[in-house]
Amino acid sequence: MKNQLGKIVKSLRTNNGLKFCTTEFNEFCRDKGITRQCTTNYTLKQNEVAKKMNKTLLEKAKCMLSNLGLNKSF
Repeated sequence: MKNQLGKIVKSLRTNNGLKFCTTEFNEFCRDKGITRQCTTNYTLKQNEVAKKMNKTLLEKAKCMLSNLGLNKSF
């Protein structure tokens, strides 16, 4: 299995949502050699890390759009 950049996926971090807990999905990951890391539900520390990363990514995207000279509406 490769991602859009042609890199091999070695590890996949997901929440414990029902769509990621199926036997079929677990078997798929195992067959492809992908290790699974599941986050803990309702863990404040993990939620804060995700929020900080989302904020960082949003700020980077805004900077890139600004550097392109696009209007603020974008």
